[in-house]
Amino acid sequence: MQDQLIQNLKRLVQINSVNPDLSSAGQGEQEIAEFVCHHFQDLGIPSAVHTIKNDRCNTTAVLTGENPDNVLLMNGHLDTVGTEGMDNPFTLRRDGDKLFGRGTYDMLGGCAVQMGIATYFSRHPCPVTLAFTFVADEENLSMGMEHLVEHFIPTLPVKPMLGIFMEPTEEQIGISHKGFAWFEIEIEGVAAHGSRPEEGVNAIFPLGYVLKELEIINQELSEEKPDPYLGHSSLHPGLISGGTSQSVIASRAKLNWERRILPGESQGKLDAELQRVISVATNVPGNHQITGRKIFSRPSNEVEKNEIISKLKKISGDKEYSGMSYWADSALSTQSGIPSILFGPAGHGAHAIDEWVSADSLINTYEIIKNFILALNNK
Repeated sequence: MQDQLIQNLKRLVQINSVNPDLSSAGQGEQEIAEFVCHHFQDLGIPSAVHTIKNDRCNTTAVLTGENPDNVLLMNGHLDTVGTEGMDNPFTLRRDGDKLFGRGTYDMLGGCAVQMGIATYFSRHPCPVTLAFTFVADEENLSMGMEHLVEHFIPTLPVKPMLGIFMEPTEEQIGISHKGFAWFEIEIEGVAAHGSRPEEGVNAIFPLGYVLKELEIINQELSEEKPDPYLGHSSLHPGLISGGTSQSVIASRAKLNWERRILPGESQGKLDAELQRVISVATNVPGNHQITGRKIFSRPSNEVEKNEIISKLKKISGDKEYSGMSYWADSALSTQSGIPSILFGPAGHGAHAIDEWVSADSLINTYEIIKNFILALNNK
């Protein structure tokens, strides 16, 4: 089976599925979605490509098991990040146990495992119904997962009992992960010649106070009680811009920051932090105009340990549960009423030029998922 999994991964890596919103080299997910769809159709499993817009596509397939009213959702994202700085990013290269190439680790390896699971259960009885899903745009705004929740999940006979999102977790069961929110503050001043500052209002000066307040908030977050799996929440400034020339008093400046969110943190807490930042900027001397806002957010994810998740834990070698610092589409699945966890192979280099996944871990992940599904016959 390892040879088949590696062949699946090789073909997936060969297809450019770089997210076009993140890199000019991206071409979207249509080609890779069609390839995955054909794999399932060749196995006799009903499958379809769903166009979200233009060349942004999902693929879904449903294998009806012996219990059609007991559904397991499996998920992977088809898009990858850019390939800048990589040599031959779309060619799978093996060095011992390491399989190099863009997306091998994040997360075409997990997609290859789904395809292998489908091959096995197309030839052997399956105790439950398997909903295989491959989505677009996880690396950016998750339009693929939003489309899946709205248009595909309602077509299933029942809501899935569990979602397994096959992000690379080093074969640990991720029962929680952080959410995030993006904020910005824009400051409007008055332009003037640099030799006549009294005629202008400098929009950049208040950003110094804003940065200091963000630093204070971040320090306060680090002193709060940590989550047992995820540690502390945090924030960081990510983008800063302003001014037009060194010899001109800047009439406009903007700062964007990201806030990583723990399960249980309230929207009210985030709103209060934003108001603190706006107030600090507003109180800076000068006739500045201040606008602060949240521009995008995604929820954190946390699922309760239940009998089904405990069964996967036992089959996987009874490893400890884990929390993941990154965000994943599983949060939107859980939000829709499907308790969803992360579980996938080991490797290194998500978004890096030396990305690789472990061949041994790929087969181990496959065997764990296969044996977990077989064990669901005595749920």
